[in-house]
Parts: sequence; structure tokens; C-alpha cells
Amino acid sequence: MEQGEFILQDNSFIVQGKKFCIRERKKQNKKPKFYLIQLEPFQYISSLFPVPGKTKEYTFDINKELFLLKLNENIAEVLAL
Repeated sequence: MEQGEFILQDNSFIVQGKKFCIRERKKQNKKPKFYLIQLEPFQYISSLFPVPGKTKEYTFDINKELFLLKLNENIAEVLAL
């Protein structure tokens, strides 16, 4: 996934022409509350694991690469770890 800052609108953002959405699980279980999907074509990406001590910061992985997702009011920032 490309790193950088992307416009966040209604819990979704676009990276390299692909739309990603942050969704909340309907049933709470042992999995994290939020997860990331890609739309068109639909693809489940990863659970969003909260960063301890931080609000609106999550780690996730794509193809065994670890990323940090920071959510601000209108910006989603993606950083490789």
C-alpha cells in the first residue's frame, strides 16, 4: 500500500485509485472492533489493531507488511512500520 496522507471522508479514503473503508464489527468478540476493506473489487484487508495509549491510531497488515493508520478529522495517514 502506498504511504502518505489521504482525504478521509465518511470513514473511507482513496489510495492509488482504490477506495478503502473502515468498518465496525456488528458483533463484539475477541477480534478488534474495526477492520479495513477495499471496495471494487471487494476485498477484506485486515483487522485494525488499536495502538495502546493512542486514540484513532491502528496497525494493520497487507501481504505480510505492517502499516500504521492515523485518523484525523479529514486525513487518513498511512505509514509503513
